[in-house]
Amino acid sequence: MVRIFGGLFIGIWIARYLGPSDFGVLNYALAYVAFFQVFVSLGLDQIVVREVVKYPKLTNYVLGTAFGLKFFGSILALIGVFISLLFIQTDYITKLAIFILTIRIVFQSVDVIDYFFQAKVISKYTVIARSSAFLCSSLLSIFFILYEYSVIYFALSLLVDLLLSALFLLFIYQKNSYKVKQWRFSKKIAINLMKFSWPLALSVFLISIHTKIDQVMIGNMLDIEQVGIYSVAVKLSEAWLFFPAILVSTLMPYFVSLRESDNALYHYRLIQLYSLMFWMGVFVGLATILFGESIIGFLFGVAYIDAYMALVFNIWNGIFISQAVARGIWMISENLQIYRLYSNIIVVVLNITVNILLIPKYGIAGAAIATLATQALGAWVVSLFWKPLRPSTLAMIKSVNPIYLINFRRESK
Repeated sequence: MVRIFGGLFIGIWIARYLGPSDFGVLNYALAYVAFFQVFVSLGLDQIVVREVVKYPKLTNYVLGTAFGLKFFGSILALIGVFISLLFIQTDYITKLAIFILTIRIVFQSVDVIDYFFQAKVISKYTVIARSSAFLCSSLLSIFFILYEYSVIYFALSLLVDLLLSALFLLFIYQKNSYKVKQWRFSKKIAINLMKFSWPLALSVFLISIHTKIDQVMIGNMLDIEQVGIYSVAVKLSEAWLFFPAILVSTLMPYFVSLRESDNALYHYRLIQLYSLMFWMGVFVGLATILFGESIIGFLFGVAYIDAYMALVFNIWNGIFISQAVARGIWMISENLQIYRLYSNIIVVVLNITVNILLIPKYGIAGAAIATLATQALGAWVVSLFWKPLRPSTLAMIKSVNPIYLINFRRESK
């Protein structure tokens, strides 16, 4: 809650201060760096949680191996960004912002501690660490606003956020009698982790393209100011997605255990989770149609009012994103990540194609329409192509029935 509302407050203040053009620079840089996140995320988050839950005696080997893989990947990301900056056609300020934001990736290697706390269902420690880091970086951003610093310094405040988050996670981990020095890298575990995670890693990369390519394409096909306006729609639509993400992270160990003890109840609870995701999205979408324009004007000012139509389409996209996040529990448990990869390849190609067609004609609203249409197709249509995914996809469609929100009895066999 601190990061949602505090982040929205600080984001609004930064957007008002910078204006659409400089705010566009910051968000263009964030979108660009997102393409290189695959090198550090490696799709390991839910895999590591699962392994720690299933094999607690190997915890130090799993954490040590995951940390080693993520740190090595972050170095590759830095090299990749540096090389790519030699070839992209953009101004010096944007390139500098991109490079600063890429350095943040190195500190994400420490996220393995977060995975450990998730597996032990003690996420309060992660909350303490990340919220403390956020408060410090937010105070720094406020200082930059009050003393009229340039956009580069706001990129630095985002870097400070992840640096402090990593330090606080390490401190809390050590304070609770866990020892980083006991972590060990295992080649065998590394191979095992990558065997399960590489399809998920590529899927995360493709999802990054799907969710961020529109901002990069807007910057290249329209202008950087339109990126700033569109980013307001994206940030408002993403704000509520914290709830599905934290809910799934918290419930992951429960579902892993339930699958082993009661398979029928496990599948029924999954449908209930899909239903909750769907109806939360519907509620937020309807509220946005009614009040979205007023909210943008009140929060960000008239300079960003053109973000309304993009916001309306982007907010409905949250239904399919949150259901996909929930389905990740099932896909990880069944080791079906490869099919998510297949689906995402098709969806990304469709998304880029539709963006090319719609952005010149409808501007930023066209980009939002492209994202919504392809996300919906990916969740409810494309996934039907693969037989192993059909039961889950049909369950997602079936969950539209609100009866699952109030009926907690197990379905008859």
